[in-house]
Amino acid sequence: MTRRPARTSGRGRCDQGAAVVWTLALIPVLLLAFAAAGVVGALALARQRVATAADVAVLAAAQALVDPCAAADRAARANGTTLVACSTEGDDVTVTVSRPAPELVVRVAAMLGGAAPDLSSTARAGPP
Repeated sequence: MTRRPARTSGRGRCDQGAAVVWTLALIPVLLLAFAAAGVVGALALARQRVATAADVAVLAAAQALVDPCAAADRAARANGTTLVACSTEGDDVTVTVSRPAPELVVRVAAMLGGAAPDLSSTARAGPP
């Protein structure tokens, strides 16, 4: 059995082992892309949870017969957020809740030299 010579590209260079080089070059790029996707996913999930907490707090305030802002505060704390603002105008109730960014986002922001902002959301309940 004889060994075949390695293939060469058009200029006489050997292509043997090129797949290994490309694989080693792409692994860090793919790891960085997956890490970025994880950070973006964590941030999107946290934003959705804050928006949901604002909705729950404003509905609790709208259903309260006495002191709607206290009901909104209880609902906000039960959902892991802090009530930032609460106002009532007639039948309308508007609340704003806030929560710190997820730990993963805070760490990535610190590595990049910045600070992760708190996440906040405002919701309104009342007649149309």
